[in-house]
Amino acid sequence: MQSVFTLLPLPATKLATPKLQSTTIPLIDERQALRDVLQLDNLKVDKAIQAPKECSVIGHRGCLYEEVENTLEGFERCIAMGCDAVELDVFLLKDGTLVVFHGGEKHDNNTGDLGDYCLNQKGRGILDCDTYDEVMKLQFNPDCKELVCPRDRLTDKNLKIPTLEEVLALVKGTGMKITIELKGPGVTRPVLELVQRMDMTDQCTYSSFYHDRIQLVRELHPEYKTGALFNAPVPSDFIQQAMHVGASEVHLRFDTCSVERVRQIHAAGMDSMAWTAGPTFMSQIDFKDVGKDDDDRLYAALLETGVRKICCNRPDLLIKQLKQE
Repeated sequence: MQSVFTLLPLPATKLATPKLQSTTIPLIDERQALRDVLQLDNLKVDKAIQAPKECSVIGHRGCLYEEVENTLEGFERCIAMGCDAVELDVFLLKDGTLVVFHGGEKHDNNTGDLGDYCLNQKGRGILDCDTYDEVMKLQFNPDCKELVCPRDRLTDKNLKIPTLEEVLALVKGTGMKITIELKGPGVTRPVLELVQRMDMTDQCTYSSFYHDRIQLVRELHPEYKTGALFNAPVPSDFIQQAMHVGASEVHLRFDTCSVERVRQIHAAGMDSMAWTAGPTFMSQIDFKDVGKDDDDRLYAALLETGVRKICCNRPDLLIKQLKQE
């Protein structure tokens, strides 16, 4: 498997059928520096694109270092701290309920593994729950490494996995936007119908590694904002792939969001977003020049690329840094 820092492009792929972008996290080559990977020191960076103050701050799964990820409490904290948007993940249950949950990625069909996230759920995924009543009985695992908020938040008896409708109701009218990752199968149409019913189309952007879901959104509603998610390594024709499905934004993992790629995205008339991986992955990174999630240099480097949105695990730090620019 290629290193995440290898910037050599993959062979171009046919654009006839939108395909799933891999969500598998490759091993890290720790011998390189993030600034080199992002081409910050190798290319002449225009002053106009350095550290844009207008860069939008998006809370990845909410504010997961302070509250449990993808919960009403976490999204409420993002509203309070002044995030421009939050990002969340959505699955469709058999009873028709849209639930907000990420979970592990042990299942090939991305069923949102419950094994590590919730107590006594080994071998099960969120889609193994037939009804929302069953989901409400799930208890978060305080020992889950991906859940990095204070332990007392995880043991709160009132804590639960929320529905998308509950999250939309919380955010409606606040001015904060929502990036909805279309995570599970069959979610696209039900999500669009719910957002329309709640009159929140202007507040929502739809993203997915499954690019055919992005294409469906744009076919049904060409005016809606959509983001084509890409993991590492980024294909050489990523711009063409994004444009083929009508994406209005390209979402790149933080260590692939180079100056040149950002320029290509903007030149094609699309917006750009860098996203950080979950806490477990981010805790393993060991760049020469940048630390973990709590290192200001990480966000400073991303801002220098000219990217217009950053979806991060520590939105509080990014907000503070932007205020100091």
